[in-house]
Amino acid sequence: MDEQQSTWAIVELFGHKTLAGRVTKDTSLFPLLRIDVPATEAAPEFTAEYGPGAIYGITYVSEEVARLTAAAVKAQPVMVYSPDLVTRESFEKMQDEYRKRIADMRSLPARTGVDDRDDDDDEF
Repeated sequence: MDEQQSTWAIVELFGHKTLAGRVTKDTSLFPLLRIDVPATEAAPEFTAEYGPGAIYGITYVSEEVARLTAAAVKAQPVMVYSPDLVTRESFEKMQDEYRKRIADMRSLPARTGVDDRDDDDDEF
């Protein structure tokens, strides 16, 4: 397959991952296999590229078979986890609450009735 050709295939990758879609050879940086996975009910369309060392096998199939396989394996694009960010206002409020708790703890009376004996002097 040259760089301009593309065909439909099922690609088996190491790590028990399978993708199906239109495959194209990409040599822009170094040899990679580009897989354009079609949209399914489970995921939007996405593109992934893999080097030869990650590929276990390629089975060339019709578009129909590739689309059915893509739907069956339910491959997902990379999802970025973006936690809710803390606002400056809520961060400063939290700091104030902790400062108050620390001040309250510092104002507690000193512990009394603590045995000041040296434990090494105990007799058995």
